[in-house]
Amino acid sequence: MLGLVVGSFLNVVIYRLPIMLEHDWRAQAAVLLSGADPPQPAPAPAPARITLMAPPSACPACKSPIKAWQNIPVLSWLLLRGRCACCKAKISTRYPLVEMATGVLSAWVAWHFGFGEPAACGLAVTWTLIALTGIDIDHQLLPDGITLPLMWAGLLAAEMDPVFATQCDWPHGVLRQVVG
Repeated sequence: MLGLVVGSFLNVVIYRLPIMLEHDWRAQAAVLLSGADPPQPAPAPAPARITLMAPPSACPACKSPIKAWQNIPVLSWLLLRGRCACCKAKISTRYPLVEMATGVLSAWVAWHFGFGEPAACGLAVTWTLIALTGIDIDHQLLPDGITLPLMWAGLLAAEMDPVFATQCDWPHGVLRQVVG
C-alpha cells in the first residue's frame, strides 16, 4: 500500500520537477542575458509558482481540482474509467502504471531485504530510480539534484553497512566504490 501511495507522489515528481527546473533555468538565463555587470535580474512577469506540493493537482484539460477520492492510487483511475470526473477527458494510463510498478517493486524490495535499514535504503533507491526513469523518458534529463545525492547516499550506505553491500553484491571499500 505504501508503494502505491509513493507511486502517486512519484507521478507528481515526474511531471512537476522538470517544469520547476525549466523555470529556474529561464530565470538564470534572464539574469545572464540582462547584460549587467554583475548580472542583475531582468524584470519579467513571474510564472505561476509551482512546487512539488503546490498548486493542488488538477485536470490538465478543464483545470478542475482533483478531489481526494479521485486521487486514490490505481483504484480511482479504474473507478473513473481513465477519465476526468468533471470533463471526461482521458487520463493517461501512465499514472496507474507508475503507481502499480512502484507498489510491486516496493513489495519485492521489502520481501528481498526484510524489515530494517537495508529495505529502507532499497526502497529509497527504487523510488528514486522510478522517478528518474519517468523524467528521462519524458525529457531525456537526469537532474543532478536527484542523481548526485543518490550516488553519495549509495557510497555512504555501502561504507556504513558492509552487510548491506554484501547483500547487494557490491565490492567493499570507499575507494572501490568511488572508482566504480
